[in-house]
Amino acid sequence: MKQFVNYIITLIGIVYASSCANISNSLSGGLKDTIAPVILKEIPQYDAINVNAKQIEITFNEYVKIKDRNSFIVSPPLKSAPVIFTRGKRVIAQFDSTLNENTTYLFDFGSAIVDLNEGNPLGDYRLRFSTGDIVDSLHLSGRARHAFTFDSVKNMKVLLYKDDTDSLPFTTPPDAVALVSLRGFFVVDALKDRPYRIIAVEDKNNNNIYDTGEMVGFLDSMITPVAFDVDTMTVGDYERDSVSAFADLPLVRIFQENINRQYLAEYKRDQERKVVLYFAQHYPEIHSIDFCNNDSIALDSQKIIVEKSFFGDTVTYWFAHDSLPSKMYAEIVYTKPDSTGIDMPTNAVVRFKDFVKKDNANRKPQRGEKDEKDEIPKLQIATRVNETLVMETGFNLVFNAPLTSINYEKINFYRMDEEGKNPKKISFELNPDTNNLCNYVFNTDKWESGLTYNAEFLAGAFSDIYNLENDSVNKKIQTPNIDKFSTIKLDFTNVECNYIVQIMRNNKAVQTKQTNANGILTVSFIEPDTYSIKIIEDKNNNNRWDTGSLKKRLQPERVRLYRLADGKTTIKLRQGWENVLPVDVKELFAD
Repeated sequence: MKQFVNYIITLIGIVYASSCANISNSLSGGLKDTIAPVILKEIPQYDAINVNAKQIEITFNEYVKIKDRNSFIVSPPLKSAPVIFTRGKRVIAQFDSTLNENTTYLFDFGSAIVDLNEGNPLGDYRLRFSTGDIVDSLHLSGRARHAFTFDSVKNMKVLLYKDDTDSLPFTTPPDAVALVSLRGFFVVDALKDRPYRIIAVEDKNNNNIYDTGEMVGFLDSMITPVAFDVDTMTVGDYERDSVSAFADLPLVRIFQENINRQYLAEYKRDQERKVVLYFAQHYPEIHSIDFCNNDSIALDSQKIIVEKSFFGDTVTYWFAHDSLPSKMYAEIVYTKPDSTGIDMPTNAVVRFKDFVKKDNANRKPQRGEKDEKDEIPKLQIATRVNETLVMETGFNLVFNAPLTSINYEKINFYRMDEEGKNPKKISFELNPDTNNLCNYVFNTDKWESGLTYNAEFLAGAFSDIYNLENDSVNKKIQTPNIDKFSTIKLDFTNVECNYIVQIMRNNKAVQTKQTNANGILTVSFIEPDTYSIKIIEDKNNNNRWDTGSLKKRLQPERVRLYRLADGKTTIKLRQGWENVLPVDVKELFAD
């Protein structure tokens, strides 16, 4: 009997020690708490009516904390932001602003509330109530993506307005507001059965209006909200499902407006026969420009060569005069906005820094420097070749100044055989680059894969505005073996304007082409890898993507990723493959 009692005592001791060990393990690591906090009470209750309060209060079954205050938002926004804090197992939001009459409010905490110990999120919590007899319960969902990159944009809000007046987003808080998630979804709740204007803004200063310089996007037409089958729909419901399942949601295309005013930002004369004007904005409207010497005598405009950059904001003037004065100024009339923002012709006079020629005649060469007193200056030629794309684009000849003459009899182009011997003279073309008068494109229709070519430029082949001529130059070029690359042929149909096509690898364009007609657009010499194809609708035919304007209600030019038959936007290219892809642009750009 005594042994039995001792056994029982020993067993109880083991159980007690084991339970103590479990408690100890639980405190020091044990099984992790993964359960979210549970709401026990809401004041006011969800969908309560005739509410007149200065705070809301939510009670939980455990201690909680506020982790992400930026995910908390009130719709419609209050004049002053509520103060949210925890007190024991309660979350309290206090506000000084008086609630509007007959208005449904939504206090959306998003992912702000987590439990105190493990940080388990409550997630997607919203408290809705009305100051009147009716709770507005309709919803409006959508997506917001960058108009060109398709990426979601951080810190975006969606503002809803009952009125379609142009000035409202610039001056007035919205009738409803919601945050855009990191994946680019938004859900606006507590809406009335009426149309709303939708605008997405970056809202850097959190004032619930659009300020110049913030990213923005908008829908062209007003949209009426709907009722979901479930009582409430959250951003999380979309994000937990597949993105493709919601491709029919309204898409707000986010862009950065071109908001800077036009003005002449800088000017310089860095060469004797070269003057450069730098404008703040693209495509300046220059009505007239006269270059004069120090005696106010205008220089002969017939001998001035004008060169504009791709966007027109850099304008270069080259002078083919026999001689130029050391002192020069220019009288310019160009369009510039006045103090009220209205574009007006503006007169400007710019004086260039005196240009002093270097005198090498009496200059002593420095140590290790060649004596150049008796040398005749020569026109320098630089060759730039991308041997992967040379059969597509040719190669570039770059000079220091525009040419005045080309002697084609002193230019020869040869093709070698497979052994690199037996040169054969072939025809070629040499064309100026319209955006860079110092750049010429050398090309031929006689390219063959995997062969060596030699471009020969004899002395005196080129002469520039300084009356300088080149020395003899030879350039050897090796064409690529086309069998080591892939080719894409895009079969365009329903083409109505110009389209820019970019072959993208790792979000970077490796090749860019254009088409404005139905038919095959061939892109060759693509290295084997995984690519996407971006197609840009260039309606104004300026060979670039244009951003939009909220004030002018102008959307950015549309951009699409090509989708394969299986819905994928990427294609894996292999060596030697040729892929023919149909592109119905009407279907591709269907909204």
